Amino acid sequence: MKTSYIKNRMQSCPIDVERTMKTRKLISVFDYTDYRKFLLDYYQAQKAANPIFSYRFFARKAGTTSVGLYKDIVEGRLALGRVMTAKFSRALGLTKREAEYFENMVFFNEAGSIAEQKRFFERMLALCEPHDRVVDADRYEYYSRWYYSAVLHLLMIVRWNNDCDALASMLEPAIQPQEARKAIEVLERLSFIRRGDDGCYEATCPTITTGRLTNNASVQIMNVMHFQRVMSDMAKEALDRFPAKELDMSTLTLAVSGRTWCAIKDEITGLRQRVKAMAERDDEPDRVYQLNYQLFPLSKPAGLRQSKGEA
Repeated sequence: MKTSYIKNRMQSCPIDVERTMKTRKLISVFDYTDYRKFLLDYYQAQKAANPIFSYRFFARKAGTTSVGLYKDIVEGRLALGRVMTAKFSRALGLTKREAEYFENMVFFNEAGSIAEQKRFFERMLALCEPHDRVVDADRYEYYSRWYYSAVLHLLMIVRWNNDCDALASMLEPAIQPQEARKAIEVLERLSFIRRGDDGCYEATCPTITTGRLTNNASVQIMNVMHFQRVMSDMAKEALDRFPAKELDMSTLTLAVSGRTWCAIKDEITGLRQRVKAMAERDDEPDRVYQLNYQLFPLSKPAGLRQSKGEA
Protein backbone atom coordinates (compact mmCIF):
# COMPACT_ATOMS: atom_id res chain seq x y z
CA MET A 1 0.00 0.00 0.00
CA LYS A 2 2.81 2.42 0.91
CA THR A 3 4.77 1.73 -2.28
CA SER A 4 1.63 2.14 -4.37
CA TYR A 5 0.86 5.46 -2.64
CA ILE A 6 4.35 6.81 -3.30
CA LYS A 7 4.17 5.75 -6.95
CA ASN A 8 0.76 7.39 -7.42
CA ARG A 9 1.93 10.48 -5.55
CA MET A 10 4.95 10.84 -7.84
CA GLN A 11 2.80 10.40 -10.92
CA SER A 12 0.30 13.03 -9.76
CA CYS A 13 3.07 15.45 -8.70
CA PRO A 14 5.82 15.00 -11.30
CA ILE A 15 9.23 16.59 -10.82
CA ASP A 16 9.27 20.11 -12.24
CA VAL A 17 12.14 19.52 -14.66
CA GLU A 18 12.54 23.17 -15.61
CA ARG A 19 12.67 24.28 -11.98
CA THR A 20 15.06 21.44 -11.14
CA MET A 21 17.45 22.41 -13.94
CA LYS A 22 17.43 26.05 -12.84
CA THR A 23 18.32 24.93 -9.33
CA ARG A 24 21.11 22.71 -10.62
CA LYS A 25 22.67 25.72 -12.31
CA LEU A 26 22.85 27.45 -8.93
CA ILE A 27 24.95 24.55 -7.62
CA SER A 28 28.12 24.59 -9.71
CA VAL A 29 30.37 21.56 -9.46
CA PHE A 30 33.34 23.89 -10.00
CA ASP A 31 32.70 25.48 -6.60
CA TYR A 32 33.64 22.23 -4.86
CA THR A 33 36.67 20.10 -4.11
CA ASP A 34 34.76 17.63 -1.90
CA TYR A 35 32.34 15.54 -3.94
CA ARG A 36 30.34 14.51 -0.87
CA LYS A 37 29.73 18.15 0.04
CA PHE A 38 28.68 18.83 -3.57
CA LEU A 39 26.21 15.93 -3.50
CA LEU A 40 24.82 17.08 -0.15
CA ASP A 41 24.27 20.65 -1.36
CA TYR A 42 22.83 19.41 -4.65
CA TYR A 43 20.27 17.23 -2.88
CA GLN A 44 19.26 19.98 -0.45
CA ALA A 45 18.87 22.50 -3.29
CA GLN A 46 16.75 20.10 -5.33
CA LYS A 47 14.64 19.23 -2.32
CA ALA A 48 14.06 22.91 -1.55
CA ALA A 49 13.06 23.58 -5.15
CA ASN A 50 10.76 20.58 -5.41
CA PRO A 51 9.78 18.70 -2.21
CA ILE A 52 8.87 15.58 -4.19
CA PHE A 53 12.54 15.13 -5.15
CA SER A 54 13.89 12.13 -3.23
CA TYR A 55 16.64 9.56 -2.96
CA ARG A 56 14.31 7.12 -4.71
CA PHE A 57 13.83 9.49 -7.65
CA PHE A 58 17.57 10.04 -8.01
CA ALA A 59 18.30 6.31 -7.73
CA ARG A 60 15.92 5.69 -10.60
CA LYS A 61 17.66 8.34 -12.72
CA ALA A 62 21.06 6.82 -11.87
CA GLY A 63 19.89 3.35 -12.85
CA THR A 64 20.33 1.75 -9.43
CA THR A 65 17.90 -0.07 -7.15
CA SER A 66 19.68 1.07 -3.98
CA VAL A 67 17.55 3.89 -2.58
CA GLY A 68 19.97 4.55 0.30
CA LEU A 69 23.10 4.66 -1.87
CA TYR A 70 23.08 8.46 -2.23
CA LYS A 71 22.86 9.02 1.53
CA ASP A 72 25.48 6.35 2.28
CA ILE A 73 27.91 8.07 -0.08
CA VAL A 74 27.24 11.57 1.26
CA GLU A 75 27.71 10.39 4.85
CA GLY A 76 30.95 8.56 4.02
CA ARG A 77 29.82 4.96 4.50
CA LEU A 78 30.41 4.18 0.83
CA ALA A 79 32.62 5.63 -1.90
CA LEU A 80 31.77 6.23 -5.53
CA GLY A 81 33.48 3.82 -7.90
CA ARG A 82 34.26 4.62 -11.52
CA VAL A 83 31.06 3.03 -12.91
CA MET A 84 28.77 4.63 -10.35
CA THR A 85 30.51 7.98 -10.81
CA ALA A 86 29.48 7.94 -14.47
CA LYS A 87 25.91 7.03 -13.52
CA PHE A 88 25.77 9.84 -10.97
CA SER A 89 27.10 12.33 -13.54
CA ARG A 90 24.26 11.45 -15.90
CA ALA A 91 21.66 11.62 -13.13
CA LEU A 92 23.03 14.99 -12.03
CA GLY A 93 22.66 16.28 -15.58
CA LEU A 94 26.30 17.36 -15.82
CA THR A 95 27.83 18.55 -19.08
CA LYS A 96 30.83 16.67 -20.47
CA ARG A 97 33.32 19.09 -18.88
CA GLU A 98 31.43 19.13 -15.58
CA ALA A 99 31.32 15.33 -15.59
CA GLU A 100 35.09 15.15 -16.12
CA TYR A 101 35.60 17.58 -13.27
CA PHE A 102 33.25 15.59 -11.03
CA GLU A 103 35.06 12.32 -11.87
CA ASN A 104 38.46 13.80 -11.06
CA MET A 105 37.05 15.31 -7.85
CA VAL A 106 35.91 11.83 -6.78
CA PHE A 107 39.34 10.38 -7.58
CA PHE A 108 40.98 13.30 -5.75
CA ASN A 109 38.96 12.66 -2.59
CA GLU A 110 39.57 8.91 -2.70
CA ALA A 111 43.28 9.08 -3.62
CA GLY A 112 45.63 7.09 -1.43
CA SER A 113 48.66 9.38 -1.64
CA ILE A 114 49.55 13.07 -1.88
CA ALA A 115 51.07 12.46 -5.34
CA GLU A 116 47.76 11.04 -6.58
CA GLN A 117 45.80 13.87 -5.01
CA LYS A 118 48.08 16.40 -6.70
CA ARG A 119 47.60 14.74 -10.10
CA PHE A 120 43.81 14.71 -9.90
CA PHE A 121 43.60 18.22 -8.44
CA GLU A 122 45.66 19.61 -11.30
CA ARG A 123 43.28 17.90 -13.74
CA MET A 124 40.42 19.63 -11.94
CA LEU A 125 42.12 23.00 -12.37
CA ALA A 126 42.77 22.30 -16.06
CA LEU A 127 39.06 21.69 -16.64
CA CYS A 128 38.06 25.10 -15.31
CA GLU A 129 37.37 28.11 -17.47
CA PRO A 130 38.66 31.52 -16.26
CA HIS A 131 35.20 32.44 -14.93
CA ASP A 132 34.85 29.19 -12.97
CA ARG A 133 35.70 29.21 -9.30
CA VAL A 134 37.64 26.39 -7.67
CA VAL A 135 37.80 26.50 -3.89
CA ASP A 136 41.38 26.81 -2.58
CA ALA A 137 42.95 26.99 -6.05
CA ASP A 138 44.91 30.12 -5.12
CA ARG A 139 46.17 28.57 -1.92
CA TYR A 140 47.22 25.50 -3.88
CA GLU A 141 49.27 27.69 -6.21
CA TYR A 142 51.03 29.42 -3.29
CA TYR A 143 52.18 26.09 -1.86
CA SER A 144 53.09 24.61 -5.26
CA ARG A 145 56.59 26.20 -5.36
CA TRP A 146 58.94 26.51 -2.40
CA TYR A 147 60.34 29.81 -3.61
CA TYR A 148 56.96 31.62 -3.52
CA SER A 149 57.14 31.56 0.27
CA ALA A 150 60.86 32.40 0.22
CA VAL A 151 60.36 35.41 -2.08
CA LEU A 152 57.48 36.65 0.07
CA HIS A 153 59.63 36.67 3.18
CA LEU A 154 62.63 38.05 1.32
CA LEU A 155 60.54 41.07 0.36
CA MET A 156 59.99 41.66 4.07
CA ILE A 157 63.68 42.47 4.49
CA VAL A 158 64.88 43.90 1.13
CA ARG A 159 63.64 46.61 -1.21
CA TRP A 160 63.13 45.29 -4.71
CA ASN A 161 62.17 47.25 -7.81
CA ASN A 162 61.83 44.79 -10.68
CA ASP A 163 65.34 43.34 -11.09
CA CYS A 164 64.44 39.64 -11.45
CA ASP A 165 68.07 38.59 -11.93
CA ALA A 166 69.01 40.09 -8.58
CA LEU A 167 65.96 38.66 -6.81
CA ALA A 168 66.57 35.17 -8.20
CA SER A 169 70.22 35.18 -7.12
CA MET A 170 69.35 36.12 -3.53
CA LEU A 171 67.76 32.74 -2.81
CA GLU A 172 69.54 29.58 -1.68
CA PRO A 173 69.49 27.71 -3.96
CA ALA A 174 69.20 30.39 -6.63
CA ILE A 175 66.24 30.22 -8.99
CA GLN A 176 65.80 31.38 -12.58
CA PRO A 177 64.82 35.03 -13.27
CA GLN A 178 61.58 33.88 -14.93
CA GLU A 179 60.75 31.93 -11.79
CA ALA A 180 61.29 35.06 -9.72
CA ARG A 181 58.97 36.98 -12.06
CA LYS A 182 56.31 34.28 -11.74
CA ALA A 183 56.63 34.39 -7.95
CA ILE A 184 56.00 38.16 -7.98
CA GLU A 185 52.97 37.72 -10.23
CA VAL A 186 51.47 35.03 -7.99
CA LEU A 187 52.13 36.90 -4.73
CA GLU A 188 50.71 40.13 -6.12
CA ARG A 189 47.58 38.38 -7.42
CA LEU A 190 47.07 36.79 -3.99
CA SER A 191 47.49 40.25 -2.39
CA PHE A 192 50.46 39.02 -0.35
CA ILE A 193 52.61 41.85 -1.75
CA ARG A 194 51.99 45.26 -3.31
CA ARG A 195 53.99 47.88 -5.18
CA GLY A 196 54.62 50.99 -3.12
CA ASP A 197 54.62 54.61 -4.31
CA ASP A 198 58.39 54.39 -4.87
CA GLY A 199 57.98 51.44 -7.24
CA CYS A 200 59.37 48.87 -4.81
CA TYR A 201 57.38 45.85 -3.65
CA GLU A 202 56.55 45.18 -0.02
CA ALA A 203 54.87 42.34 1.86
CA THR A 204 51.31 43.04 3.01
CA CYS A 205 50.71 40.01 5.23
CA PRO A 206 52.23 38.81 8.50
CA THR A 207 54.28 35.63 8.73
CA ILE A 208 52.37 32.75 7.15
CA THR A 209 52.27 29.42 8.95
CA THR A 210 50.62 26.18 7.86
CA GLY A 211 49.62 25.49 11.46
CA ARG A 212 48.42 22.09 12.61
CA LEU A 213 46.71 19.97 9.98
CA THR A 214 43.09 18.91 10.36
CA ASN A 215 41.46 15.95 8.66
CA ASN A 216 38.42 17.77 7.28
CA ALA A 217 39.98 19.57 4.33
CA SER A 218 41.53 17.41 1.62
CA VAL A 219 42.88 20.37 -0.32
CA GLN A 220 44.49 21.93 2.75
CA ILE A 221 46.17 18.68 3.68
CA MET A 222 47.42 18.15 0.13
CA ASN A 223 48.73 21.72 -0.11
CA VAL A 224 50.58 21.65 3.17
CA MET A 225 51.94 18.12 2.94
CA HIS A 226 53.28 18.76 -0.57
CA PHE A 227 54.98 21.93 0.68
CA GLN A 228 56.38 20.14 3.73
CA ARG A 229 57.71 17.29 1.58
CA VAL A 230 59.58 19.76 -0.62
CA MET A 231 60.97 21.59 2.40
CA SER A 232 62.08 18.31 4.00
CA ASP A 233 64.02 17.50 0.84
CA MET A 234 65.59 20.95 0.94
CA ALA A 235 66.61 20.37 4.56
CA LYS A 236 68.58 17.29 3.44
CA GLU A 237 70.23 19.27 0.66
CA ALA A 238 71.11 22.05 3.12
CA LEU A 239 73.46 19.65 4.93
CA ASP A 240 75.70 19.74 1.86
CA ARG A 241 75.04 23.34 0.86
CA PHE A 242 75.88 25.18 4.08
CA PRO A 243 78.65 24.91 6.69
CA ALA A 244 77.64 23.37 10.02
CA LYS A 245 77.86 26.73 11.81
CA GLU A 246 74.97 28.05 9.68
CA LEU A 247 72.70 25.11 10.51
CA ASP A 248 70.89 23.91 13.61
CA MET A 249 69.61 20.40 13.03
CA SER A 250 68.89 17.86 15.73
CA THR A 251 67.04 14.59 16.05
CA LEU A 252 65.42 12.66 18.90
CA THR A 253 64.19 9.07 18.99
CA LEU A 254 61.62 8.67 21.78
CA ALA A 255 59.49 5.93 23.32
CA VAL A 256 56.26 7.54 24.63
CA SER A 257 52.59 6.82 25.24
CA GLY A 258 49.73 8.23 23.20
CA ARG A 259 49.04 10.70 26.01
CA THR A 260 52.62 12.00 25.97
CA TRP A 261 52.61 12.10 22.17
CA CYS A 262 49.63 14.47 22.30
CA ALA A 263 51.40 16.58 24.92
CA ILE A 264 54.51 16.79 22.72
CA LYS A 265 52.38 17.99 19.79
CA ASP A 266 50.96 20.70 22.05
CA GLU A 267 54.49 21.71 23.04
CA ILE A 268 55.47 21.96 19.37
CA THR A 269 52.41 24.12 18.70
CA GLY A 270 53.39 26.42 21.55
CA LEU A 271 56.98 26.60 20.34
CA ARG A 272 55.83 27.42 16.81
CA GLN A 273 53.72 30.29 18.11
CA ARG A 274 56.59 31.64 20.23
CA VAL A 275 59.07 31.46 17.33
CA LYS A 276 56.55 33.14 15.02
CA ALA A 277 56.08 35.95 17.56
CA MET A 278 59.86 36.41 17.85
CA ALA A 279 60.14 36.77 14.07
CA GLU A 280 57.30 39.29 13.96
CA ARG A 281 58.97 41.39 16.68
CA ASP A 282 62.33 41.41 14.88
CA ASP A 283 62.91 44.94 13.53
CA GLU A 284 66.11 44.12 11.61
CA PRO A 285 65.78 40.78 9.79
CA ASP A 286 68.63 40.11 7.35
CA ARG A 287 68.03 36.57 6.10
CA VAL A 288 65.19 34.13 5.35
CA TYR A 289 65.25 30.81 7.22
CA GLN A 290 63.17 27.65 6.99
CA LEU A 291 62.25 25.88 10.25
CA ASN A 292 60.74 22.37 9.92
CA TYR A 293 59.04 20.36 12.67
CA GLN A 294 58.86 16.61 12.12
CA LEU A 295 57.36 14.06 14.48
CA PHE A 296 56.54 10.67 13.00
CA PRO A 297 56.35 7.02 14.19
CA LEU A 298 59.20 4.52 13.78
CA SER A 299 57.24 1.52 15.07
CA LYS A 300 53.74 0.10 15.34
CA PRO A 301 51.86 0.50 18.64
CA ALA A 302 52.90 -2.15 21.17
CA GLY A 303 49.32 -3.43 21.52
CA LEU A 304 49.05 -3.95 17.75
CA ARG A 305 52.29 -5.95 17.65
CA GLN A 306 51.18 -8.18 20.50
CA SER A 307 47.77 -8.79 18.93
CA LYS A 308 49.52 -10.04 15.82
CA GLY A 309 51.74 -12.36 17.79
CA GLU A 310 54.93 -10.36 17.23
CA ALA A 311 57.75 -10.14 19.73
